[in-house]
Amino acid sequence: MRRADVAVYSPDGKLQLVVEIKNKSGASAEWVAQMRRNLLVHAVIPPSPYFLLVLPDFFYLWIDAMSVHELASPDYQIKAAEVLAPYLRPSTQSLKELNEYSLELLVTSWLEDLVGTDLQQDKVGPHLQWLFDSGLYEAIRHGSITIEATA
Repeated sequence: MRRADVAVYSPDGKLQLVVEIKNKSGASAEWVAQMRRNLLVHAVIPPSPYFLLVLPDFFYLWIDAMSVHELASPDYQIKAAEVLAPYLRPSTQSLKELNEYSLELLVTSWLEDLVGTDLQQDKVGPHLQWLFDSGLYEAIRHGSITIEATA
């Protein structure tokens, strides 16, 4: 059965973004590419226009990279701390201190805010420009989110 940690849909209900969240710091470029490929080869995740792998140190975004025959490098690599800083408690020093469940909660909160907010490219910081440059923000704006329930 295909599933995603988080799936984000456009307002018309089409799957746009699959998000996989792993609590692994310091992953190599090869590990990142292999993780995406393995998820696709084994049909763990559904095909979507965008795929986001979230690790405590970086977000990795692929655009239209659902081919399982290659170890594709991500189109964007974004520092996770810059994106998730507003969602961290002051007592939390680093995303690396969080367990996977806590990281999932932060990412889900960020995504819920993202789909429900009217952002303007000229008014966001450089750490969010990738959302516009990739077309992701427009694809999911005013959409919906589903979260994979784990036992």
